[in-house]
Amino acid sequence: MDYSEIKKKYSWIGFCYFMFGLFMEGASFGISFLISGVADKIKGNSWLVYPIGLAPIWAIGFPICLMLATNVPTKKPEDHEIKPKFMFQFYLMLVFLMMTANIGGSIIISIIESATGLTIENSTIEMIQKQQLLPTIVFAVIVGPILEELAYRKLLIDKLGQYNKRYAILLSGIMFGLFHTNLHQFFYTAVIGMIFAYIYTISGRIRYSIILHMTFNFVHGVLPMIMLKYMDLESLMSMADGKVTDPEVQRKVFEMMTNPAFAGLLLYSVILFGLWLAGLILWCINSSKIKVNDKASPLPIGEGRKVAFVNVGMILFAVLMVIITIVEIVELNR
Repeated sequence: MDYSEIKKKYSWIGFCYFMFGLFMEGASFGISFLISGVADKIKGNSWLVYPIGLAPIWAIGFPICLMLATNVPTKKPEDHEIKPKFMFQFYLMLVFLMMTANIGGSIIISIIESATGLTIENSTIEMIQKQQLLPTIVFAVIVGPILEELAYRKLLIDKLGQYNKRYAILLSGIMFGLFHTNLHQFFYTAVIGMIFAYIYTISGRIRYSIILHMTFNFVHGVLPMIMLKYMDLESLMSMADGKVTDPEVQRKVFEMMTNPAFAGLLLYSVILFGLWLAGLILWCINSSKIKVNDKASPLPIGEGRKVAFVNVGMILFAVLMVIITIVEIVELNR
């Protein structure tokens, strides 16, 4: 069958997100140039750091993407309620998938670092660690998840889910992972992005994925950072060069073990492992049930794979995000 018209729609949406990324990077470069003279002063004010960092993405790039995407018709998924107990089960499975993907990603990154001699840092996490708590909660836990779910779940699924739900879910996750332009974040954000997309597809209510996204950013992002901020990480790193019999090393070990933040981080790690184990069990029980009905979709599974993924727009978006990621890695290694 001829799927050329559907392919044009996939390609156009890919092109919309390509323009999103292009204008985002261009605006980011422009703003960095304009504030270069006062950059050091701004770094100390988190209420300025976050808006300046987010403005190129959500005030410039995304509105352009949204405007261009009006050329493709919208069809929202049907509304269905997800009960709180099922939301909690989704959360547990997401913990399992996120942690597993993160471990797998870390292994791949280690191999790349060994092969290339490059150091691949998680620049986003490092930036957030330097910021104040309240603005971090406002922008990283509340504002960020809302905007990201609207861009990479609602817009994408509403535009492409009508042609094939499964491919829309896969694209949502992969594009969301690429959007972070950070190899450390790509693997787990792509995986959880697909689950967020699945939740929106079966419910038609974006608030469910927003709630889970906010929960993840706080519990697995901000919360451990709070505890790490109250620990003397530099002292901990220096202990690796000292001997166990060294009184100074012993003193640092004692201070670390009596630090309430250390006890909190230890307890957090134990709870996290429990959540991972519960998520693993739930995933083994329920993974076969996590599926969508694409029988009536105009783009069939298998035959439509190239239509959805191999088109000019999607390729342009992927290439742009990969280039930005590589450039950032090279810049950090200079």
